[in-house]
Amino acid sequence: MYEQNLPDLLGQFSPFEAMEAEYIQQLLQYAEVISEPDGKLLFRRGKRAEFRYYLLEGSVELISAGFSSELVEAGSERARLPLSEATPTQVSAVAKSKVRLLKVDSDFLDLVLAWSEAPLDDLQLDTDNTAWLETNPAAAMNVEVLHNDWMSGLLSSPLLRRIPSANIQQLFARFERVSASAGSVVIQEGGVGDYFYIIDTGRVRISSITGSKDITLGPGQYFGEEALVADTPRNATVTMLADGVLMRLGKDDFSNLLHKPIQQYISAAQLAELQGKVSLLDVRTAMEFRLQHSPDSVNLPLSRLRDKLPELGKGTRYVLAPEAGRRAQLAAYLLAQEGYETFLLTAESTPWQLE
Repeated sequence: MYEQNLPDLLGQFSPFEAMEAEYIQQLLQYAEVISEPDGKLLFRRGKRAEFRYYLLEGSVELISAGFSSELVEAGSERARLPLSEATPTQVSAVAKSKVRLLKVDSDFLDLVLAWSEAPLDDLQLDTDNTAWLETNPAAAMNVEVLHNDWMSGLLSSPLLRRIPSANIQQLFARFERVSASAGSVVIQEGGVGDYFYIIDTGRVRISSITGSKDITLGPGQYFGEEALVADTPRNATVTMLADGVLMRLGKDDFSNLLHKPIQQYISAAQLAELQGKVSLLDVRTAMEFRLQHSPDSVNLPLSRLRDKLPELGKGTRYVLAPEAGRRAQLAAYLLAQEGYETFLLTAESTPWQLE
């Protein structure tokens, strides 16, 4: 029955029917069609709604806390809406027959909705009013963003999912477009951290004097944030491998709109109350850790953190011990960038343990 491609399927449901094709394209990798058997519990009431489910075939019963129920049939007007979109979920959903469902990542959908709706609603843009756009370059850039996918790399990052929706519009407006020719140096190792960059077109090479870094990045990928997070000199040189265009965000805007909103601080008392699996990480060197550290902390030096990221458990909350100072902030950022729930332990609450 449902042989349409994903864009056509999405267009049958709310809120996708009014969404421009550019934004639908961003959602495709976060949507899939699944099948479930009769009697399957699709989701339970009171849980975080990680996905929005849309009914394609069959019927689903929605059961509330008071055990009242609603039967949703595929093809009905009710089925155009998600089975549940509130978090935590207000109902449990049980398949009353074999069902096919369209499953969409809730967090990413929320980001795309904020991205697609905020520019026109908040700035009240009139694209025919060219004089107004000429005197409002940030707004003009947003008109261009509506038809450009340079933000897809950042949208795909777990970082953006932690940013308040109100910040997203400001974030997009503050980026500045700069052209760069092949062979030009965008960032010089040892220099001052001043911008965060996203590649719109072209490629760059990231290299260090020691040879510890030699990476090539392309469109949609970003760089330059580590020196801004830790407020340290640049640790690598970035060179254009081909003519291209970069989008850059100044240090203050990066800090206020992208970095600070994802920082979560926690006291020792709050740490003791955290539910589930928690790991206290100390990212100083092994020698520093042996000399002095917080009780129950685990040593994972910052220099090894990137290599160890794939081995860390997604179900664990990671708390950064404050002894590492700026290294703890950078580690928290790197963990958040990979989608880990991360906290910075406040320094005044840290007891020392001597070896």
